[in-house]
Amino acid sequence: MRFLIADDHALFRRGLTLLLEQLYPEAEVLEASDIAAALALGERLAGVEVILLDLTMPGMEGLAGLDKLRQAAPAARVVMLSASADLDSIRRTLAAGARGYILKSGTDETLRHALSMVLAGEVYVPPVVLSELDRPRAGSELPADSPLRSLTERQRQTLELLVQGLSNKEIARQLGLRESTVKAHLKVILKKLGAGHRTQAALLATQMGLGPAAGR
Repeated sequence: MRFLIADDHALFRRGLTLLLEQLYPEAEVLEASDIAAALALGERLAGVEVILLDLTMPGMEGLAGLDKLRQAAPAARVVMLSASADLDSIRRTLAAGARGYILKSGTDETLRHALSMVLAGEVYVPPVVLSELDRPRAGSELPADSPLRSLTERQRQTLELLVQGLSNKEIARQLGLRESTVKAHLKVILKKLGAGHRTQAALLATQMGLGPAAGR
């Protein structure tokens, strides 16, 4: 197993490296102080399974750095590191393809749990903000009586991808969920929309003004 820690604070990188070496004794841990240094690793990136990426490090330029690393190491799972629990930042990074978001205030156990989830194909979000992400969105752009207002953030994301014609398996891959979890979300969505099947749900959602997930 190979990890890459991309963070501009040397002491933080070293401490995280030591922790990863304790959790995964056989793993190789690479370090980079900015996006350019990470990309300069070249072919070594191909073997990286997890990239721990500082949200505000030099070269990030918003989320451009995340995109560059994902292109350079498409098989790697990128997990964001940040001191901020800002919900918009979490939503944007997950929508951009990150597989997790770890707060720098977390414990050793938090890191172990987060990495075990990510390596198992799941997406990790701090419990302290998970309930906020799953709350119904304000939906101010929707009519007051729209059933779409009752959807949680995750249910709405699922429905948006359904409208785009994605299968359950594809939706699961996009959102970092198990296919069984997507099926459970769809069951609730059908009930909330009063739809008999997924095609009807997609049509109803379109008629109600639900746009594609892109651009969120």
